[in-house]
Amino acid sequence: MQTLRFFAHLAAGYWRSPRRWYAWALFIAVVATAMGIIEVGVFMAEWNKRFYDAIAAYSADILPSLVLEYLVYITIVVALVVGGSWMRKRLVFDWREHLTAALQRRWLSCHRHYRLQFEDEPDNPDQRIAEDVAMLADSTVDMVRNFLMNAFKLVAFVAVLWEISGTLRFTLWGHEIVVKGYLVWIAVIYSAVCTLCTHFIGRPLRNLNIARQHREADFRTTLLRTRESGEQIASLGGERAEYRRLAGNFAAIRRNYLALIFRELKLEVFSASYLRITNFIPVIATLPMYIARVMTFGDMMQARSAFWNVQDGFGWFMDYYKRLMVWAAVVQRLGNFEQRLSQVPDLPEHDCPSERGCAFNAQNLTVLDPRSGALWKDLTLSLRPGNWLRLLGPSGCGKSSFLRTVAGIWPFYTGKFAVSGHCVLVPQKPYLPPDTLRRVLTYPDMRHAADDTLLRQCLAETGLEKFCGRLGEHAYWSKELSGGEAQRVSLIRAVLAEPDLLLLDEATSALDTQNAQALCAFIKRRLPRCAVIGVTHQPELASCFDQVLSLDGKLA
Repeated sequence: MQTLRFFAHLAAGYWRSPRRWYAWALFIAVVATAMGIIEVGVFMAEWNKRFYDAIAAYSADILPSLVLEYLVYITIVVALVVGGSWMRKRLVFDWREHLTAALQRRWLSCHRHYRLQFEDEPDNPDQRIAEDVAMLADSTVDMVRNFLMNAFKLVAFVAVLWEISGTLRFTLWGHEIVVKGYLVWIAVIYSAVCTLCTHFIGRPLRNLNIARQHREADFRTTLLRTRESGEQIASLGGERAEYRRLAGNFAAIRRNYLALIFRELKLEVFSASYLRITNFIPVIATLPMYIARVMTFGDMMQARSAFWNVQDGFGWFMDYYKRLMVWAAVVQRLGNFEQRLSQVPDLPEHDCPSERGCAFNAQNLTVLDPRSGALWKDLTLSLRPGNWLRLLGPSGCGKSSFLRTVAGIWPFYTGKFAVSGHCVLVPQKPYLPPDTLRRVLTYPDMRHAADDTLLRQCLAETGLEKFCGRLGEHAYWSKELSGGEAQRVSLIRAVLAEPDLLLLDEATSALDTQNAQALCAFIKRRLPRCAVIGVTHQPELASCFDQVLSLDGKLA
């Protein structure tokens, strides 16, 4: 039941969205093509009777017209199959696009992608958004289409099979038994027994498929992290350790895979046997009537075709059992992920009134660590435009957490604070997306790029003259630039954003003293009215700050 609740919640956003008319129109068209294929199948079943009766009677004169009729049926079926397939694929991608955008929006809003790291983050959110969404859309549309197709097939062919069956009479223990439509009842009982057996054999597949997605995603993530940390691993000679880590991850994949294929082997043995027996049952069931000349050879072939279609309609659950288990695993992963996103509260409002003429002020602000408790306690502070404040304290005391709180991405605090205007946090390790240098320098507002002349001036003022001619070059700048160069780019980006409050978290740690001081002068020159709160372990930069705030809350 939880799987169905998760699915209903995941599907509602798309099927009840403003685009629902388009989605439902496509879905109805997909189902209509499927129904059309079944309807043509009914005509082809009747064609089977006439064709085989003609062969049995050696009626060669009517065979050309029957062949022409068959070609017309084939042409119609091909058109319906191709058209239905295109519309199904279009519907699947449209749903995937909608659900992907919705999950991305929720994951990235209110800094949930960051905050989940501290609050029991679901494993591999990237895989859930990239792969599980695609699987959900594709498998759901496919299964619902085939379910409705089989249901229509069942209705269409039950009437045919019932009419062919006639009435079966036999004596059992001295009583005459009369069964109308006996072939239909054989199909129902046979399908019910096979369905129960299929569920009993295949029910562990759901958990095995959930585990498979976990293991595969963990392996890919480890490979990605190894690639991203290639320099550090090489410098430490850690290749053997990484190989062991990867081998351990792959061993988990192997164990899960062997368990999965062994369970599928059992299911496939049963399914293969059931399919072969299905083709044989209607022949055996109708053979006595054929021998008694109650039924023609054409009737027998029509009964065989109708029985197979009826049984196929009843057998949807068996045919789709493995795919149902994969679908259920995908729904569970996406449902748990979406549920976890819903449990992350919105960021609290900064309800401290901003004092006139202050860039930042706080009242009884206590910064917390969810694991170790209070860090900075009962802080009351006001910072005016142009003031530079240095946070002072030993490593691990919570200076970075304080800056994240002020930036609005750290929700673990009590008290109140307010920021007047725009605030920018510059971390020790900058984020440089793979893009043109021009867009990297203006990230995240890349749609409104700064004037190239200004960009070149800033590059020249920070010692990056050699990049002035590469503004339009697309590259992986995180690998192209040294640590010091990356920090200079990050500070240029912060300056171009023109913040009212700038938060520097070891933003010049990769630079020597002279260049670090030059960057501080660059910030003051470009942003004379910007207030700065900084963390640095470079004592030579102390002269850049007007005030010092220690861990006990005292200003100096």
